[in-house]
Amino acid sequence: MEYINWIIYLLLIFVGIQYFLGPTMVYFNQKLPIKYRFKILDSENFLKERGAIFCNLHEQIISSGFRYVGSSELNMSHSDLYFSIYFSEELKLTCTLMTAHAAHNVPITQIEFTQIYANGTLFGVSNNGIFGVYPKWSIKDGYRFPSVNDFNTLLTITHKLINRYKSDCSPTALEPGSEFQTIENHLNDEVQHLIEVGWVSSKQHGNNYHLTIKGAVIMTWKLCWPIKLFINSAEVKRSEMALQNA
Repeated sequence: MEYINWIIYLLLIFVGIQYFLGPTMVYFNQKLPIKYRFKILDSENFLKERGAIFCNLHEQIISSGFRYVGSSELNMSHSDLYFSIYFSEELKLTCTLMTAHAAHNVPITQIEFTQIYANGTLFGVSNNGIFGVYPKWSIKDGYRFPSVNDFNTLLTITHKLINRYKSDCSPTALEPGSEFQTIENHLNDEVQHLIEVGWVSSKQHGNNYHLTIKGAVIMTWKLCWPIKLFINSAEVKRSEMALQNA
């Protein structure tokens, strides 16, 4: 009986750390920039610092007809994101190749395809292993296939989903030289959306915004066990069903 009590105590401590200490830490440490501004990095030096998987995918993306736009980085409070942007004029499709570096974790490399439409909406397909924690946004939709690690397979999936669900939309081309600004504008609009829905405080702290208590709690709880298992499972199943019906 005493053994069972110890298990219960440890479980309560584990839950307490996740659901109460976690949001507190996120509330005080998570920051969002007032304005996203990316510095385009030297491509040769950038690629030298990336791993073999990233560099091989870089070559594969270019050989598939995508134009290499440039590379940059995004330094966040909990991780650093290094990414390259590519664009296909023929498909009017943007490809983002990114690798995330977080403390004590192996770098994760992932691919995302994005198409922007004349009505201001966006559609994305990725193989990101982690679901997004931000609230739903009416102008943004997409699907996630974390088990697909092949570039060509993910591109084929993207074609099928776009043809099935976005055939009535008019994709817009990104003018050469405007690609990073387009991404910056979207991220800045997303921050404003987070302010409007009460996840981020409108009060500025230096060059950053901070989360509200609401934003810190919901964002953290989405990533807590066992909630994250249900969210991830539901999102992956939704993507698989969309592909089956495409």
